[in-house]
Amino acid sequence: MLGEYAWGARALAYLYRQLGIASRAESKGVAGCLTLLQCWIYDHFPTLRPRRLEPRELEQGQAGAFRWRGISPHSTKKRDAQMLAYYRQAIDTLTPQLVCWTPYGQSPHLTVRHTLYQGLLRFAEIVEPYDPTRCLRQLGYVQSVPYPPERPLVVRRPASTLGYSLSYQSVYDSWWNNLGAHSVHLDLYSTPVRRRPWEFVEDYMGWYIRHSHPQIVSDSRPRRDIADADTVSTIIFEIICIK
Repeated sequence: MLGEYAWGARALAYLYRQLGIASRAESKGVAGCLTLLQCWIYDHFPTLRPRRLEPRELEQGQAGAFRWRGISPHSTKKRDAQMLAYYRQAIDTLTPQLVCWTPYGQSPHLTVRHTLYQGLLRFAEIVEPYDPTRCLRQLGYVQSVPYPPERPLVVRRPASTLGYSLSYQSVYDSWWNNLGAHSVHLDLYSTPVRRRPWEFVEDYMGWYIRHSHPQIVSDSRPRRDIADADTVSTIIFEIICIK
């Protein structure tokens, strides 16, 4: 029966929960499938990636993670602090032109139909929402204001990681198996991009700035630049948090 389980969906549910826990003030680490998270970042953000291996250097059957040559493990605390400052600045100065919006093709949902699934993912007692309307540009569509998120029935997000807990409504396996009723119909919700892969509707940026964190380092750029569609930082968290 192992082949009947959606292991990728379970890995995402667990990773989403761990990212939520890692966002707490007292958190000092993060768990989950971090190889998946790293490779996703490398695929979408060329300025944040290590040197990529040529396809001929990969052995047949190797996982996609082997496309990337790792960074030297030898480091010092001073070097680590410099790297942290570098990556914070690199994220804050991202422009839409520096993002690879569709690294898996212009229409990945045509190959993997469950990409358009909209609902809840479950792994054991962990339940997390999944909503592709928050990353329409990864699907080759104009980004619009997404649907309101699925609200948990019970939520506790203290500064400590120990008391973090969320509880959603019951999840039925039929949701995942009935894509017709639990998926986004892209042509009814948005339109394909025509000029630039980062296109969005007029009221999207106002919504994004109100609901997200446009900058990591508050004084890295003047606030007036954030609203500029051609210089706005397309923060990693917007696409990582597909939920």
